[in-house]
Amino acid sequence: MPEKLNILNIFEIQRIKTLLLIEPDLLEVFNSLLKIANKTLNNEKLEDIIDKDSESELSLDLSSDSSDDNIL
Repeated sequence: MPEKLNILNIFEIQRIKTLLLIEPDLLEVFNSLLKIANKTLNNEKLEDIIDKDSESELSLDLSSDSSDDNIL
């Protein structure tokens, strides 16, 4: 189940970025962590979708194969 977007998290991230403006190296690390976290979350969701879809497609493919055998 997807998580609902919490607008307070966005404001908190912006506040942290503002505080880190005085430390460009830390800001760069923070931005990199955000990118990694975002990709990880997106990949997990994508894997869940792919796993469910591939199981459905596999069962459809198997059933279509058996009907092809009957035609021959």
